[in-house]
Amino acid sequence: MRLFAAILISLFIGCPVAAQGGAADLVIINGDVRTLDREKPRAGALAVRGNRIVFVGSDADARKFIGEWTRLIDAGGKLVMPGFNDSHVHFMAIGNKFSSLNARELQRPEEFYEQLRFYVRFLPKGRWILGSGASKELVASLTPAEIDRIAPDNPLFVYAADPTEAIANSAAKKIAGLADVKEGVTFSEIDLARIARRVPADHIRRWSEIAETASNYAASYGITSVQDTDSDARADVYRELGAAGRLKTRIYDCSSLTGWFSDQIPPPRNEPGEMVRTGCLKGFHEGDDEWTPRLREQVLAADKAGWQVAVHAIGSKPNSIVLDIFEQAVKANGKRDRRFRIEHAEGILARDLPRLGRLGVVVSIQPHLFGRGAGYATGYYHSLVGNGSLAALGSDAPMTAFDPLLGLNFRSAGQGFSLPDSVRGYMTGAAYAEFTEAVKGKLVPGMLADI
Repeated sequence: MRLFAAILISLFIGCPVAAQGGAADLVIINGDVRTLDREKPRAGALAVRGNRIVFVGSDADARKFIGEWTRLIDAGGKLVMPGFNDSHVHFMAIGNKFSSLNARELQRPEEFYEQLRFYVRFLPKGRWILGSGASKELVASLTPAEIDRIAPDNPLFVYAADPTEAIANSAAKKIAGLADVKEGVTFSEIDLARIARRVPADHIRRWSEIAETASNYAASYGITSVQDTDSDARADVYRELGAAGRLKTRIYDCSSLTGWFSDQIPPPRNEPGEMVRTGCLKGFHEGDDEWTPRLREQVLAADKAGWQVAVHAIGSKPNSIVLDIFEQAVKANGKRDRRFRIEHAEGILARDLPRLGRLGVVVSIQPHLFGRGAGYATGYYHSLVGNGSLAALGSDAPMTAFDPLLGLNFRSAGQGFSLPDSVRGYMTGAAYAEFTEAVKGKLVPGMLADI
């Protein structure tokens, strides 16, 4: 892959634009481009055509790709790098955090307005903003015009601490047929009931809206890919959203290993560059000896069928048992590029570390979630990679914050996560974990322009 990338780069340098198929759709100049490619780690500019990078190099050469319709961005010397790939999230749960606004801790109108702005920033137009707990003092201090200015396209309905009162905006009033009501933000019990009846009963199950919210939120952090380990089988929802042009995040969707075992369907045929991919089955081991035979049966069957298997394991005993099962699967089904995964991998014993590399296991770790516990302490990262394992970093959001910078910041010498380690874990490591290292994780010609 490195040789191929180097050849492509050399072809673009010094060649006329016409020879490269015309102008680029996007050119970024004057940037501190960190490619994560060992052959060419830094550059000043890049060019994109369609969804692929076509050039990485100098400003002068990048300008050769500028045409009449090319979008030109001057990065002003700022960092340009591959998009983050969070290797362990619960994507729908992230979106559902925006399904309810908790007003109990909001004391001043400015606090309410700020929270409302935050929600509106990520919610698709038309999605309701629901909530509860607003104090009488807060309700009295809110201005209807300001609420409507902040949320003109999202109906708002927030119950006060006294459930006989509620806050609603003009969008909610219009849906309820109360557009002519001249009251402030609160309403009579009759009008309140009319608004409440128009709130969708399936608000927290409107999966397309919820997924779009999560995708918008991911984009705000520079996260361009996620690996959804929630096992809720929402790939069809994600694909519909992508077909409508409303999905900003590439998603590798893991299904339930136990659920698959009932049907045992063959693995899908994915292309690495697709917006939504499947092919991963997730199981669990919590240290219960009675569960071990059943998990072994499921893992061996799924591995034989050609699926990638990921198993949640926290603590020394579950990790040892999972590694035993992985060894048995390799022995039973033969060698192949299977990339077994251990999700969390907290507390692996020193004697088990060599097995990670020998079996080619990917450890999917969340330094911000577990980093201060015993499992990830004292050089844990270097113990993993030193034994031949590959680490993919993630957040486990919404169990913890979605912000990848929190994972990057957890890099003190005691824990062994250097900044370069963490960056690779979120990019090249995460791409390898989902079989997309040929198109993700680096900024080189031919790869996806996830920047």
